[in-house]
Amino acid sequence: MRLLLRLRRVDLRAMKLQLAKMDWQLRGFRPAYWFSRNGLETTGPWEADVPPLPAIVPGSVQTALRKVGKLPDWNVGQNSFLCQWVEHFQWEFFVDLSAIKVGEEDSVWLHCEGLDYSGWIGIDGKRVSHFRGAFEPHRFNLTKFLHDGKLHRLSILFDLPPEEQGQAGWTTKTKYFKPRFNFSWDWTPRFVPIGIWDSLWLEVGPVQPRVVKAICSLAEDLQTGRVDVEMESDRDVTDVTISVSRAGKIVGRKDATLNYGRQTISLDNLSVEPWFPNGYGKQPLYELTVESAQEVVDRRTIGFKRVEWQANPGAPADAENLLCVINAVPIFLQGVNWTPIRIDYHDIRAAEYRKRIDLYKKMGCTVLRVWGGAYLEREIFYDLCDRAGVLVWQEFPLSSSTGDSATPTDPAAIMDLIGIARQYIRRRGHHPSKLLWCGGNELQTRPDNDGKSRPLQADDPCLAALKKVVEQEDPQTKFLPTSPTGRVFYAHLNDFGSGELSHVHGPWNHRGTWEEAVEYWSKDDSSFRSECGMPSAQSMALMKKYGKGMKLWPPAKDNPYWTHTSLFWLPKEQFAEQLRGLKGEAALKKLVAITEDWQTRILQLAAQSCKARFPRCSGFIVWMGHDCFPCPINTSIIDFAGKPKPVYEAIKKVFRRKPRG
Repeated sequence: MRLLLRLRRVDLRAMKLQLAKMDWQLRGFRPAYWFSRNGLETTGPWEADVPPLPAIVPGSVQTALRKVGKLPDWNVGQNSFLCQWVEHFQWEFFVDLSAIKVGEEDSVWLHCEGLDYSGWIGIDGKRVSHFRGAFEPHRFNLTKFLHDGKLHRLSILFDLPPEEQGQAGWTTKTKYFKPRFNFSWDWTPRFVPIGIWDSLWLEVGPVQPRVVKAICSLAEDLQTGRVDVEMESDRDVTDVTISVSRAGKIVGRKDATLNYGRQTISLDNLSVEPWFPNGYGKQPLYELTVESAQEVVDRRTIGFKRVEWQANPGAPADAENLLCVINAVPIFLQGVNWTPIRIDYHDIRAAEYRKRIDLYKKMGCTVLRVWGGAYLEREIFYDLCDRAGVLVWQEFPLSSSTGDSATPTDPAAIMDLIGIARQYIRRRGHHPSKLLWCGGNELQTRPDNDGKSRPLQADDPCLAALKKVVEQEDPQTKFLPTSPTGRVFYAHLNDFGSGELSHVHGPWNHRGTWEEAVEYWSKDDSSFRSECGMPSAQSMALMKKYGKGMKLWPPAKDNPYWTHTSLFWLPKEQFAEQLRGLKGEAALKKLVAITEDWQTRILQLAAQSCKARFPRCSGFIVWMGHDCFPCPINTSIIDFAGKPKPVYEAIKKVFRRKPRG
């Protein structure tokens, strides 16, 4: 089915045509074959190795192939190995367009919010532009190619993905900024998706002014709001009207004239209600609307809150202020680390987002930390968090590695990061759920002569550049250099009472006795824990479903089912006595029960300990929230199917209680 565009001069002259509704197709070529097929070399056998097949947009190459039986279910057993050939082909998404005819002053722009990772835009088999970067939006002027009213084929051709690093690597060498978790982590196999992961559309008609970003703030009186709207115009004189409303009632409106380039228009003295986190109050939301020439050019949801960061009582003098005060109310930041819902993150449906965020809201979460090894979460994620009252701690795309965890030093890589960070803020900075921007996960100095390293500070050259971006784009929002940020990365028992502890990570496991766990948490004097976990096995039903055809017992280093994704979390000899004499399914059932109980008791103890010390301790964030792959054993508290493990209810009891401080 072709897209039929007939521009009729009715109420709206500019048209925003969502390309996701079109019938896209996909085909695969050996490297450079697409160009040879459409170039001067016409005698060679340059046809596609993978003939055209249906594709859903947004979506990945892998999902399209799986739906027609060319790939197995990569979640089953070790099938992910059988999917890696996809990385060695170039892939063309294409759709036929017809009857696009524009006036002399009109234009046709292609907007792509997420292309992963690099490639070319083609019209009728000819390259007309190129793109690079999974984390930044792309915009292409296609007017001269699509203005004549004839049939045209639009192609988005993806090159081979770059060889980014997984968990085993060197952060200093990171330079491609494609989601690193896809290159393998301790909770997911290598699976490198290719394709379109966010919305895309054609904008047809007169050139319209564009909203670059919108930043909201709330005065000390908690009743007076302000919105700063940065706009960009390609014309010398453009009249716009900006309004803020709630439930159809206008609370602020302003007419302005834009000149060529960028300028900021502010609406202040708005009478508004404050937005509160989950469990602390209501979440009133407002609508920001921008109109030009009687057309709506931008509409988005906003809200107003006032955030202050105070020092934790008893923390070292040089520690980051991590006592969060929102609308004059001290908040205990409790929640989970948010990792992607699926390894094929291009194809996550809206229902999957709703399901998990609803679970976290009911659990009592006030914050979700979007981990730095992933990506900028989608607009729907932020929208749902706005409504749920769940704050978003958004990290820029940097994470630790086994080789080194220092930041990149290559100037080109830093410049790319600056552009990415700027786009993160411009795309999501208007959301009331936004809490802070963070440089990345577990970024540390290189080990000293004693083999010790410590979290990097904001004077690190790369992090200093990211901090400057935040100061320029969103100065009222906190920039955290990395997580954790204290003098000490991980708190050992002998660190308690030293006066050195503040913001730490871990532990992620406990292999000792219950009494040793009680001793550890009773002596804890850290001021913030943004990663803390305990592994448990997934259910028997999931093991049977996704371990199909594999030997499920025993959980050992020579068992491929367990080592594929769970090598870090093997129970080893910890439960040997309780499992003695058991084999097969009986042993598996016992292991599931033991690890579920152990995870429940340890994490409930840890969460209670931290929350009881509020405000000396001002946060506890579980590592991790949900599985994106059916790991036999992992630290998740919600399994791959979206079902809470028993620990969920235990933590819910802790989180639903108000802190006493």
